[in-house]
Amino acid sequence: MTEITQPHDHFFRLTFSDPEIVEDILFNNLPQIACHLVPGSLDNTGESFVSPQLREYISDMLYRAQLKRGKGAYLYLLFEHKSHPEPEVAFDLLRYMVRIWERFRDQGSPEGFPHIIPIVFYHGKEFWNGNTNFAGLFEQIEELQAYVPTFEYCLYDLSRYSEKEIRGQVFSRVALLSMKYIYSADLGEEFVRICESLSSARANPRFLDFLRSLLEYIGAASDRVSEEQIQAGVKKILPDSGDEIVQTLFDRLREQGLEQGLEQGLERGLEQGLMRGREEGREEGRRTGLQEAIELALELKFGDEGLLLAPKIQEISSVEKLEQIKNAIRKSEKLIEIALLL
Repeated sequence: MTEITQPHDHFFRLTFSDPEIVEDILFNNLPQIACHLVPGSLDNTGESFVSPQLREYISDMLYRAQLKRGKGAYLYLLFEHKSHPEPEVAFDLLRYMVRIWERFRDQGSPEGFPHIIPIVFYHGKEFWNGNTNFAGLFEQIEELQAYVPTFEYCLYDLSRYSEKEIRGQVFSRVALLSMKYIYSADLGEEFVRICESLSSARANPRFLDFLRSLLEYIGAASDRVSEEQIQAGVKKILPDSGDEIVQTLFDRLREQGLEQGLEQGLERGLEQGLMRGREEGREEGRRTGLQEAIELALELKFGDEGLLLAPKIQEISSVEKLEQIKNAIRKSEKLIEIALLL
């Protein structure tokens, strides 16, 4: 079972790994960069320089491209998916760019170092007001300016652009709009409206894969979209066959997010139980925490039917028995398997 533990990173990699989508975004939204590139020359290297531990907050991708003047260059894409700006992102970029140049040097190329154009995509709630020049991280002392490293990065702050200002073909535009609204309190309504534009891409052979990726992202990265809104959105795209496809996609989404949701629910319950344990005693606190976690897990996995077992769960006083039930929920496919343990 695939867990979407880092939904922003997951969606970024699925969409931005497609050179056509990246080129479409660049040529429609970042003309100051696109004007230097030969159309159709983008090549995804498949390389990443961000550690897995940091992918909850930042994602990256490296592309090769042919310049209209000069030799080839690299485009280094960094996606900041924090809800607030990161003032020291220029330092992170420098570290990753140095690694790229080190690899180039180690390959023994007789040519000079390649140009690297760093591009930061950001979609947080707050505007990005930081300096986009690395030199901005230093105290400004005029006599020492010659000794301060300097480079600019290109910032694409989705929070600053209206929908009309975000341009491109359907897939790239929907991807950017989804990232733009993912932290919005009205995400459910925005999702339904965004789906309307996807109807024009139904004939595209990548359509269902893109739709599934979009639903996975919306469902895993936010709790502000209901199942009814997901169904309403997809019905706008597929009015005739939408019900069947929505159910298939939603079932898959539910399965993929299930294990993570169960784990988070169990951990929340245990944490609450341990806090209560300071007042009630450790054993009692752990028992209460396990009961609450199991009830949450039953609801997540089996819906309202799972909650029918809640009264029996409350009657169990053995921590060992509750641990057995907790572990069984992760593996069981049918509610009867849990009921037989009670």
